[in-house]
Amino acid sequence: MFQRREKDGVVYFVFPELERLGVPHVVGTRVGGVSPDPFHSLNVSVAVGDTEENVQENRRRLSRVLGVEPEMLVGASLVHGTTIAQVTSADRGRWIPQTDALLTREARVPLFMTFADCVPVVIYDPKQRALALAHAGWRGTAAGLTMRVIAAMERVYRSRPRDLVVALGPAIGQCHYEVGTDVMEAFDVFGRGPVVFEKKGGRYYLDLVGTNVKQAEMMHVNEVLVSGYCTACHPDLFYSHRGEKGKTGRFGVIAMLS
Repeated sequence: MFQRREKDGVVYFVFPELERLGVPHVVGTRVGGVSPDPFHSLNVSVAVGDTEENVQENRRRLSRVLGVEPEMLVGASLVHGTTIAQVTSADRGRWIPQTDALLTREARVPLFMTFADCVPVVIYDPKQRALALAHAGWRGTAAGLTMRVIAAMERVYRSRPRDLVVALGPAIGQCHYEVGTDVMEAFDVFGRGPVVFEKKGGRYYLDLVGTNVKQAEMMHVNEVLVSGYCTACHPDLFYSHRGEKGKTGRFGVIAMLS
């Protein structure tokens, strides 16, 4: 169950199943920050036109939910690709260039990414005590990013997919995600597992979360958690790049090993 909470005015969500397994994490919202419209209010990205002062304060507020300082965050310069980076405590405070997935097995290394329609993917191996955070937009999903991260955890940490827990956070839902033939053809080219489309009146709608669920299942993951929130359906809680026509902020996700 995806559970809503609030601390010091910051509204956020967690997957209690991950918490019980020893994975402190926070799925931020847009509520509880200092940014003005159109970034109202907990925008954590400097790439959208908000001021650095606002963003740093918002990151501080979100980080404090987990009891960490924003200077500890290990971020990624997202490029909608499939690059995966393994990080350690030596990377605290760094932004890893051109990366859409981070892996670690060290405690208190807070992985951090920003979202506004793409799928936040948290993957945890309770046997090997390994953690991943990924950013799966349509390009990454078409290229099988979730499957690639699971395969990387198998290779690097000797994880077994059946032991993994995969949690998918808020993202744009099929209800709002109309796509064109270019997107459909990209999935055909990459051939990375079944894609869930629904055709309405000659238009196609991509189920981005559903596709990542299917990819995890194809890798024989038994436990997949889904938030159930569409970012475009809930502009009061989450940013949606498509729903707000590009003029919006980004909510943050932080996850680490206890």
